[in-house]
Amino acid sequence: MITMKNLRRMGATFGMALVALAAMPAHAQASARCDTQLSESLVDYGRMTRAQLLERQPDPARASLGKRLVTLTAVCAERTAMALSFMGAAADDTGFRFAGNGRFTLRIVQAKLDGKPVRLAASQADATGSAPSSFLRPGDRMSPMDGAGLAQGQRLTVQFEIEPFVGAAATRVAAESTWEGAGRFEVLSR
Repeated sequence: MITMKNLRRMGATFGMALVALAAMPAHAQASARCDTQLSESLVDYGRMTRAQLLERQPDPARASLGKRLVTLTAVCAERTAMALSFMGAAADDTGFRFAGNGRFTLRIVQAKLDGKPVRLAASQADATGSAPSSFLRPGDRMSPMDGAGLAQGQRLTVQFEIEPFVGAAATRVAAESTWEGAGRFEVLSR
């Protein structure tokens, strides 16, 4: 059996029972105060057997624990430009560390600014004009964009799909094991 253990909230960081998340505002200017909230700070996958994990195997080299949705909401005191990032240990350039040599990804399902759909684009994409990614990757700082460029607003809502993966070899355990990953969302107001 593989057990996912609940972790307690410690300061500004949450442990993930598979994936633990926290939301923190970061401020570039004191005048644009923003409060953040996360729909779930702990994503717990519960107990699974090796057979259950291997049923979800997207390829022979890794097993998926499944997809879960979380929603991040940032509400600012006044209209402002915002940027969003996720601070966690990088597993590679596309995902965050999970369960030793595993990884989890954060896919952007939808984003709204003041109730209107927007796309999120990374700072690097803004400068190069390249297409926005649907994933929030290590090192990315993403901002809401509309047809005119960087969008400003008071309320940003972003829905993410979290999917953790482990190597197929990691599913061979002699006793119950706990797999964890952690990180925190940061919202910067400009």
